Amino acid sequence: MSEQGTVHRAVELRYRPVLRDYSVALRARDRVSPAGRRQRFLGVATTGCAVVATSLSLAQGTDVPVPPLVALLLCGPVLLLRPWLMARQLFRLVARQGEFRVRVDESGVGVDTESSSTVVRWPAQPRYLETADLFVMLSDDKNATALTVIAKRGAQDRADVDHLREIFDRHLTKV
Repeated sequence: MSEQGTVHRAVELRYRPVLRDYSVALRARDRVSPAGRRQRFLGVATTGCAVVATSLSLAQGTDVPVPPLVALLLCGPVLLLRPWLMARQLFRLVARQGEFRVRVDESGVGVDTESSSTVVRWPAQPRYLETADLFVMLSDDKNATALTVIAKRGAQDRADVDHLREIFDRHLTKV
């Protein structure tokens, strides 16, 4: 019971993770972490410079220098695919754990799978962000290295998602 006499109930979710959960979570983390923003900026800048160098060479009728051409062919696709590629690696580990049973209460987040149990207390990952399908808890280090992904589809009803958001708002900082 809290100071106002309100009973805070736990929210329980059950779901099997999918690759998209981790791809979306990593893209969202990249938007809020300095390292993610820096990598995206550098990728766009490198691709832009390569496009300009290649265009100038073609306009002047000279051979296209190999380094800008390689940068153009590699940086663009890598920039777009990096979160998905990282998510694939992470998902290989996660998928083997089977169904996730998540319990969120005033003490933190408990995650039970077929092969492990973990409890994340609020101070360990004091920030969160929300996407259309997920809540993503983030550590407070500069790069948001640690994250916990919670799929909204695991909630029994919409009220549970709203209650989950209330719990997060009480204990975490939304980014």
